[in-house]
Amino acid sequence: MTCIAAKNIMHPRVSLYAKTKGEEVIERLMSSYPALPVVDDELRVMGVVSEFDVLTALKEGRTVHEFSAESLMTCGHSEHGACDSPVTVQPNTEIEDIVDLFIQKNVSILPVVEKGKLVGIISRKNIMNALAEKGFWKEHEFKKRA
Repeated sequence: MTCIAAKNIMHPRVSLYAKTKGEEVIERLMSSYPALPVVDDELRVMGVVSEFDVLTALKEGRTVHEFSAESLMTCGHSEHGACDSPVTVQPNTEIEDIVDLFIQKNVSILPVVEKGKLVGIISRKNIMNALAEKGFWKEHEFKKRA
């Protein structure tokens, strides 16, 4: 088993509130993350809004004044937009499982949730940064899958 888990590489809580209006959604997505979790007032993850979701809204003819984070969000399951169980990980989720989720779900970030509340996010870039950090991630720690 690897000793690297979500808590070792996650970025502290960064998110969008569900009612965040279009202009602020765009502004917040100009950060180094291509997507952000959408949370309610109690910091429960409702879904994720990505740059792709914004582009899709624009293609549909919607303007930034016509959408909010809540209206754009998806849950990470390819078969539908939003649901009651968005794709998330726990702080102790191992790196191998995180990589599997990125590949299987084709998502750009994963919210990290503890006791039902958002505590951080992991992007694919966080994994690349961990790989680049000498001594942080020993090659023998990442299990080769059969």
